[in-house]
Amino acid sequence: MASAAATKTLRFLTVAQIQRLHAAWVNPNAQPTQPIMLDSAVQSPMNIEYYTNQQNVFQLAANLSEKIMKNHAYQDGNKRTALVAADMFLKINGYKLQKVPLQANDTNDRVNQSIADAHVAVCTSAWTAEQLGQFYQSVASEIEE
Repeated sequence: MASAAATKTLRFLTVAQIQRLHAAWVNPNAQPTQPIMLDSAVQSPMNIEYYTNQQNVFQLAANLSEKIMKNHAYQDGNKRTALVAADMFLKINGYKLQKVPLQANDTNDRVNQSIADAHVAVCTSAWTAEQLGQFYQSVASEIEE
C-alpha cells in the first residue's frame, strides 16, 4: 500500500472549488473579502509539494487548512471552510476525515468536536500545521475503491 501511495499523483483543489465548498457548507451568499489570501492558501500546499517534495497528503491537507484559517479570506466561516477543504483534499487523494462534514450524529460528533478543537489549537498557535497533519492522519480513514 505504501508503494502505491508513493507513486500516486497528488491532486489539489482550486480557488473555485474552495469557493463552491464554502458556498455549499458555510454560506451560499459569501464571497471572499480577501480573494488574494484565498489564492495564497490554495497555492501553499502545491508550493510545499513542489519545493520540498512533501508527499504526505495529511501534511499537505493540514497546510491548506492552516492557511485558509490564518489567511482569513472570508468574513466568517474560515475554520469551517478549512475543514471542508481539507476533507475534500483528502477525499480526492483517497482518504476522508468525516462521513458527512459539519454534521453531528453519534459517530461523527466525537470526531467533529476533536477536529474543531484541533482547528482552534492551530488558530491560537497552540498547534503547528505539522501537528494538525498528524492529527488528520490519526482520524482519517482510507476510502474504499
